Amino acid sequence: MSAQPESVSLQPMSRDECLKYLAAMPVGRLAIASPGAAPLVVPVNYVLDGEIVVFRSDPGEKVLLLRGSPVSFQIDQIDPFRRTGWSVLVQGVAYEATPREIEHLHIDPWAPGEKSHWVRIVPASITGRRIQLPELRRDSKGYL
Repeated sequence: MSAQPESVSLQPMSRDECLKYLAAMPVGRLAIASPGAAPLVVPVNYVLDGEIVVFRSDPGEKVLLLRGSPVSFQIDQIDPFRRTGWSVLVQGVAYEATPREIEHLHIDPWAPGEKSHWVRIVPASITGRRIQLPELRRDSKGYL
């Protein structure tokens, strides 16, 4: 394993920056804790409604587990060649949306199925961070 240069940094992102990334990405991962079992982590395509993540789902384990349980939702982007990237984590509670709450939204599910359950994740926290390389310093002649 190679050592990272000491000038590489892990920087927190502002809430506004996190929301911009959440609004721009089409797919994230939902994590739901299952009592006595490993967490269920599944990809979902979603939209952002203000600060609330909204996705559609078929009935099943995911919908059953999210009722009354804390959830996490995460997006990220990684550049493995430069060893840089960022991630945003939304932690909160999820519930099935009412028709009035979603009437202004449109989500085309990527996965097959009716996806008749609309789910809203209300954040208790939205955090993000990025790993950055140091800026390259040029000398007065423009050389690196």
